[in-house]
Amino acid sequence: MADIKDNYSFQELEYLFKGADDLQSFLRQGKILGFNNKQATKLFSKMKKMKKEFNTLRNLPDTFNKHFSERGWFAYESLNTPVMEKSIELAEQGKVDEGEQVLIDYFTNRDEIGIFVSQLSHMEEFKARHTLLWNAVEDHFEERYHASVPVMLMMMDGFVNDIEQKGFFAEGVDLNVWDSIAAHSSGLQKMTSIFGESRKKTRVEKITLPYRNGILHGRDLGYANVYVSSKTLSTLLALGDWARALRDGKNEDRKEFILPTAEENAQSIVNSVEQFRETKKVKEYLNQWKPRNIEVGTDIPEKGEINEYKEDTPEQAVVSFLHFLLRGNYGGIAKLASYTWKKNKSIGLMAGEAREIFARKKLIDYKLLSVKDTGAAAANIQVWMQFEREDGTHFEHEADLRLNYENEEGRPSSCGFEKGEWKLLQYGLSEIEWSDIKTR
Repeated sequence: MADIKDNYSFQELEYLFKGADDLQSFLRQGKILGFNNKQATKLFSKMKKMKKEFNTLRNLPDTFNKHFSERGWFAYESLNTPVMEKSIELAEQGKVDEGEQVLIDYFTNRDEIGIFVSQLSHMEEFKARHTLLWNAVEDHFEERYHASVPVMLMMMDGFVNDIEQKGFFAEGVDLNVWDSIAAHSSGLQKMTSIFGESRKKTRVEKITLPYRNGILHGRDLGYANVYVSSKTLSTLLALGDWARALRDGKNEDRKEFILPTAEENAQSIVNSVEQFRETKKVKEYLNQWKPRNIEVGTDIPEKGEINEYKEDTPEQAVVSFLHFLLRGNYGGIAKLASYTWKKNKSIGLMAGEAREIFARKKLIDYKLLSVKDTGAAAANIQVWMQFEREDGTHFEHEADLRLNYENEEGRPSSCGFEKGEWKLLQYGLSEIEWSDIKTR
């Protein structure tokens, strides 16, 4: 069985770093001929550091799985990297229990996990489970583990069944996906065996693994604890990465990594030189960029019409979003969505997702609280919002809306450097989605 570090993407990145080494050698030869570029030298110094970080990250999933997979944890694409690193660090000091506690702390942090739950709930195959998912997650955060665990186990089984026509725990199910971390044989596939273990005896003692058969058949009575609930939630989120890998056609793209020819290597060097020149232009622009000092109520109105805000600014994009929301124009909101949220979805599908986010509540008032430029291509805007629930009661919520400036291809770009638009990231909206539940 090949390791995760041998995945195609990792091999490809390894070769790209080798290409950078070749380019560096090429430029060293240029120095002999009188070509000397201090910025190039500085860039390659950074590349050396990046290569070291890559080698560390490449080995991270396998190392994490080695220490924690028997305990019901495994690496996947959206699992927080610093959390994995800290857990491994403790495990390699012989403190595996402390390493596991780092994972427990992470999966009981509502602010850290909320965005990933929101992403999962908006997947097409998960929409029918949207309400059940949020109820189960709320039970998890409120420590009602007797309720969260069985519901999440059932959703794992049903979600996989809708995609594969076999449930997560079905005999013979194959969850392996080419070039995937979550769907590597040491990840989800291994969990189907561990969690699906036969449990034929009634037990009252505490368990720390989500044994599906023992829990749902009423044999493992000591399941209602943070270990079982957190591991079930982690696996459910990993299934989102698995489903996205299938949706992106990874199994259809299955191929071996083949070293490029000499001609392809030469073209790669030419492309790298061109990319270096473009990077130099961007860097010169960024060196001149400075954040604006915007005072809400003085420089811009806290609540106004769209045309009262300067064009091509993040605050105008947020006010446009708020005006669309007041009128229930979910198509307009969809057009403001970042590419990282939208990707290849149609405007109609995005509008449907936006409608689900604001289900059960209607915006009735708002005001801007602060505007902060966090980078040439990023901004944070805090907004006070007042909503009305379906039962007529009101509640308030302060949203931290994050925006990226994106070019026509959907890539982040420096505002003012090339043509683009300010787009909303999903992060702040996922907090709004269940704000009506949190404020009761």
